[in-house]
Amino acid sequence: MDSIKRAEDLKNILERLHRGDELSDVKKEFREKFGTASAAEIAQAENRLISEGLPPEEIKNLCDIHADLFTGSIKHDNDGNSAGSDEGHPLSVFREDNRELSGYINERLMPAAVNYFGDKSDKNRESLLEVLRVLYKNLDIHYSVKENLIFPYLEKGGVTAPPKVMWGVDDEIRQMIKNLSEKLTEGSLIKEDLGQTVEKIKSMITKETEILTPLLLHHLKEEDWVTVGSQIPEIGFSFSEGIEGTSPSDVRNWVRRNSMNLNGIPLIEKKEKDTHGEGEIILPSGKMNIKQLERMLNTLPSDITFVGADGRVAYFSEAKERVFPRTRTIIGRKVEDCHPPKSLSAVESLIEDFKTGKKDSENFWIQRGGKFILIRYYAVRSDEGEYMGVLEVTEDISGIKNLEGNKTLAD
Repeated sequence: MDSIKRAEDLKNILERLHRGDELSDVKKEFREKFGTASAAEIAQAENRLISEGLPPEEIKNLCDIHADLFTGSIKHDNDGNSAGSDEGHPLSVFREDNRELSGYINERLMPAAVNYFGDKSDKNRESLLEVLRVLYKNLDIHYSVKENLIFPYLEKGGVTAPPKVMWGVDDEIRQMIKNLSEKLTEGSLIKEDLGQTVEKIKSMITKETEILTPLLLHHLKEEDWVTVGSQIPEIGFSFSEGIEGTSPSDVRNWVRRNSMNLNGIPLIEKKEKDTHGEGEIILPSGKMNIKQLERMLNTLPSDITFVGADGRVAYFSEAKERVFPRTRTIIGRKVEDCHPPKSLSAVESLIEDFKTGKKDSENFWIQRGGKFILIRYYAVRSDEGEYMGVLEVTEDISGIKNLEGNKTLAD
């Protein structure tokens, strides 16, 4: 079967699932026609479905059915199990996270749940709540590394459907864990709620192992992994943090060992040099050199991100304390790929309003962890009114929200 016909046939098989055909019948056709399929072929088929108008949300809703269809039939490269397994490699960290996550579910979450459902005392409730808190914290970090550091490289390689679908499921899992904690606090948690959440988490582990990992091995080059490794601390470490071979120091050492390109030039240092020039910038209201401009922008109390008229991230400031994580892998990323699917329509609508001149700015705010976060968007236009892009300004205003009276330099 030639590759073009194979791709079309695989897409048609997935379409049968979305029409509501029985999984057993579709699986039988898949086994008869294909036997096995690579992760790249599955990603390509999902890409084609989205490009032909199928909403990513619908693929997300059938994500587990897709996984069930391909279980045991995904073709791996011969070296797929060993690549990226050396100590400190970001992929080894990612894999160890999932092994530790599975262990945490079996050794901590399930015993705590058994204790609670056997005796719904305050002590057992608090114990289960703490286990869920740790689970959420670590899963959020693990998923954030995937969404903000890894997905940009797949998108650059033309793999767009799996990232969109996985991000949507990640957010669904995040919300399911939050719901468990809320129901547990209210005393309305039932075993089925917990069981569904655990199955969803385990299913994502399978997807990351069977589909995502082969795609990463195919699309990311060594220098990409070096960048990922150098940026992981910006987001944080998850379950594997204290494990020998995948700790922060192991990752730092791996980056140091592998940051030399073919010419012997350190990749990280070269990028730093390229982006820290001393050239002078002349502006209508003054001038400064590049270093001064960089430090000035990074000293602002707000995080700023600029998306150009082409819809791609062009710049973000790098203050020591950021409200939301930003990593250098997002430079050049399409703005719609920087947001979870549930926010996509709102993002697209806002940008369209800026482009047409319907709006010049928009404000949003959220309260999280005792912080009051203000997020402001501004349309950037030329003197002639031509749309040049969007500026996002984010700031934790908890400390100034309730200011009263006066404080001046004269006081």
